[in-house]
Amino acid sequence: MTTISVGQQLSCRVLGPLDVAVDGVPVVLSGVLVRRLLAALVLAEGHAVPDDELLDLLWPRQQEVKALRVVVWRLRTALGGAADRLERTPTGYRFLLPEQTDQHQFTGLVATGLRQQSTGEPAAAIATLSAALDLWRGDPWQDLEPEAGGSGLVRRRAGERARLVELRELAVEEREAARFAVGSPWPVVRALSQLVADSPYRERRWELLALALQAAGRPDRAAAELGRYRLMLVDDLGLDPSPTLTALEHRLTPRRPGWRWR
Repeated sequence: MTTISVGQQLSCRVLGPLDVAVDGVPVVLSGVLVRRLLAALVLAEGHAVPDDELLDLLWPRQQEVKALRVVVWRLRTALGGAADRLERTPTGYRFLLPEQTDQHQFTGLVATGLRQQSTGEPAAAIATLSAALDLWRGDPWQDLEPEAGGSGLVRRRAGERARLVELRELAVEEREAARFAVGSPWPVVRALSQLVADSPYRERRWELLALALQAAGRPDRAAAELGRYRLMLVDDLGLDPSPTLTALEHRLTPRRPGWRWR
């Protein structure tokens, strides 16, 4: 197990496999239990995690306090010079996070990019949202899978993961909206055609696809795509598109004599 000399900088990445480094040197986290323990402590964001929650996470069917101390000792050894960030409290353990983890950087960049897009700075939004998306290496909190014990921690993980995944979806969509604002619509049409296939119930993607097709001189295809989305919603979920998308489809659909929009 790698021992790190006294370090000044700790980095922690959770947007994908758990990854920790001290002064740029990767920390080798050997074993599922060590990785799961650190993931749980990082998820708590500097708050103490009670012993019973950690025990339930690591050994759902047995409560071995001595075994927990062994895993904590293994984690301290791996952290080396950063071991003092793992603290014992009266009720459990806590891990003092670095100022910025990748999830905090990601959240901040997405917020900035969305603000830039909403205030008419599409070029800046493209750069900022791309920087955020570059941080995404895979499914967050992979070491805290639902089949693990620790129901409270797993529920917390599920909520945080859902929040991060939704932010990523927004970043992907609004980056395409920004690209549409500054360039040719056809690359955006190609990208959005794939995005609606990947997540067919996200309405913003269909709206952007229709607008890009309209800008590319294909209002007929834009209307057809919105009609396809409307029928899919009705058939699959029993729902109608939003008033915004309905109005857009209305504007794009050719009128026929005696025909009324419903």
